[in-house]
Amino acid sequence: MASHRHVSAEMTIRQPILEDSARLHDLVRRVPPLAENSAYCNLLHCTHFADTCAVAEAQGELVAFVTGYLHPKQPHTYFLWQIGVHEHGRGQKLPLRMIQHILARPVCRDVTTLEATVSATNAASRAMFESIAKAEGAQFERHRGYYPPEVFGADNTLAEDLLRIYPLATPGHTR
Repeated sequence: MASHRHVSAEMTIRQPILEDSARLHDLVRRVPPLAENSAYCNLLHCTHFADTCAVAEAQGELVAFVTGYLHPKQPHTYFLWQIGVHEHGRGQKLPLRMIQHILARPVCRDVTTLEATVSATNAASRAMFESIAKAEGAQFERHRGYYPPEVFGADNTLAEDLLRIYPLATPGHTR
């Protein structure tokens, strides 16, 4: 079977639904090195947190997702949990497009800041977040060692850095 790239004209970015939860879980497995959450966690992203998550679909195939939520103690902050883009969705700026799709929703109208944590050695994710900050005309901050490795248990040897982008231009704007 030949590999194919999907063109953006065929791409649909939308809020996930219950029926996407198993597909989302499967996509995480197919996009290394993403950390695999439980199937139940992905179900919650597609139901309880659907307002603040997005999936990208092309020709019936789920090719990308963004999961996140409004921070319960910082109401102006969107916390981005995870981003995954399958090879069929690459090269189309899907992370930026999906994040802006989420931030444009009414539920995010008061959001001014995007936060995420990434492993200290994940230069690719840091570069992606820096490009998002640039697209939003926003500041980019990196707080090293925000979560030290020991909080994750004995098997983890990497700290997580906090990445912060602010002030965002997109929240509450209809696209």
